[in-house]
Amino acid sequence: MQHLYWKQIIASCLFISLSLSGFGQMGGINQPDHDTEKFWSGLYFGIITNNYQYTRGSGFLPGAVLTGQTSKITSEPVPFLHGGIPVSFRLYKNVLFRTGTAIILNSDINNKYIKKGLGPQVFKTSPIFFQVPFAIKYESDRYDVLQFRDAMRHYVFAGATLNYDFSTGSVYYGASASPNTAILKPFNLTYDLGLGLTFVVNDYVRISPELKFSYGFNNLIKPGVSGSPLYNLDKLTSNYVSFSLHIEN
Repeated sequence: MQHLYWKQIIASCLFISLSLSGFGQMGGINQPDHDTEKFWSGLYFGIITNNYQYTRGSGFLPGAVLTGQTSKITSEPVPFLHGGIPVSFRLYKNVLFRTGTAIILNSDINNKYIKKGLGPQVFKTSPIFFQVPFAIKYESDRYDVLQFRDAMRHYVFAGATLNYDFSTGSVYYGASASPNTAILKPFNLTYDLGLGLTFVVNDYVRISPELKFSYGFNNLIKPGVSGSPLYNLDKLTSNYVSFSLHIEN
């Protein structure tokens, strides 16, 4: 008896597939006027990782590290949730300008370091970033996917993002159970490169999975902080890799 049910299930799946294929062949082009629209917005959400990149200078040369100074330091990439509201302006046919606002919800970032004469330690930051991105986006013409006409396009983009950490830069290190004085600057400017695919789902929705790489411009080390694990580093930048799902109408 069960094999009869399986036959019915398989037949139903085939019928639905054929129906969808027929719809794709017979249906028209979704959102035919979108390619001439000048402005639109949407929302996105996804996962992002933050990795501190350290530049070790003369302070890390053999014999140069003094007792109590950091002799080794590493950062562990940590996944964050992020989301925002992108706003797009069409500049010329396939060339767009994209901006908007976004937020990265905090998660602890653990950084392992060793101070000469003191052994392994960890300092922990818990940033919450507000972001304002700017990018020039180039998208391809539409093309067919499966049986659906003009339902997909791919795109690349490049730009910059202004990040502000409004967690006050709280940091925990040493034996302290309460936040120490901030050792990182709150503003972080990155340059961004990315790519994605856009699927025109119906007359109301477009969905775009997107991958973005962000690299920090400015040195985040706050100078003159007593006892900072970053005291003898030359530079620290914050780099991101993010995957997000954009939904636009």
